[in-house]
Amino acid sequence: MGLLLKFEGLETPEDVRSRSRWLIYLEEKDSWRPDDPGVFLISELIGMAVFDVDTGAKVGDVSCFYERPGQDIIGILSGGHEVLCPFVDPLVPKVDRSRREMFVRWSVLEPLS
Repeated sequence: MGLLLKFEGLETPEDVRSRSRWLIYLEEKDSWRPDDPGVFLISELIGMAVFDVDTGAKVGDVSCFYERPGQDIIGILSGGHEVLCPFVDPLVPKVDRSRREMFVRWSVLEPLS
């Protein structure tokens, strides 16, 4: 089930493209996959198990994804709290699509309390 938002004057994906910088894709389960291993569909990331790259310990799961102008951010649900992590190589050095696992530098991200 998807969410459909309708705005006056924006009836089609082409209308939205003409008024924004966003790229819009119609995504069907198990259909299109990016050729570039560094490009991910948001649906691939949500629910991934998140591990500390240094210790191998599970620290949480990807709960959401925020597209921001400066950088994309993932939300990691850990211990009942959302921890925000910029989705950049220094902080997220490894993503394993097939195992649905993401590795982060938790020592940099870990909440103090």
